[in-house]
Amino acid sequence: MRTLVGLGYSGWTEKARWAMDHHRLAYQYREHIPLLGELRLRRHAPPGGRGTVPLLLEDSGATMGSYAIAQRAEREGQGTPLFPATSLPEIEQWEQRSDAILRVGRAYMVQRLMQFPEAQVESLPSFVPAWARGPLKPMARMAGSFLASKHEAASDPEALLLATVVPSLEQLRAALQGRRFLTGTFSYADVTMAVTLQFIQPVGGSFIPLGPGQRKAWAHPALAERFADLLRWRDQLYTEHRPAPVAR
Repeated sequence: MRTLVGLGYSGWTEKARWAMDHHRLAYQYREHIPLLGELRLRRHAPPGGRGTVPLLLEDSGATMGSYAIAQRAEREGQGTPLFPATSLPEIEQWEQRSDAILRVGRAYMVQRLMQFPEAQVESLPSFVPAWARGPLKPMARMAGSFLASKHEAASDPEALLLATVVPSLEQLRAALQGRRFLTGTFSYADVTMAVTLQFIQPVGGSFIPLGPGQRKAWAHPALAERFADLLRWRDQLYTEHRPAPVAR
């Protein structure tokens, strides 16, 4: 049985899950716990590489990284292609933009987590009982600090938002020009850019569950207003093209 290890709120994890669900591949999802789950990631990291999620575990081996997992889903699954050959160079360009945006978004979310105690409580692992969540808020802050250090998060993500994210979202707007899809038909290009808007304004909770504190922390009201058209595009894409996981 396939097992996908990831962080539920992560754009990279969502890219992998969307591709696997699109291709109707059944899998078990397991939430990665920062710090506690690092040993598993290191066992499957490439030589000299850094273990990270999403991580797909199968009897035949392990696949690490959302792009590689999405391409594996394309080979193993069914349904319409997300990587049509004629659009592959364009898809790869959008994937590079997406990764750059998500790196800034991760730094922004970690910084915001430190400012919202309610979000810290909600970020604790599900096995932590309700009575222990308040006292264990420092555990969430420690995990956030670990992620910031592991991924060398920028010290001023707000400045990076203006320098890198805003121009990329303007490029997305210009490329769409009111169209539904970036490459003419629904593809991984749409998936990879749709998830970048999660830290501007989170998508509906039926797609990515978040507590009220997390939704407040991981939002940027000014950019949400500036890119309201892209948020509408993202929400429509989710409604029409984000399938539920295959029942196990």
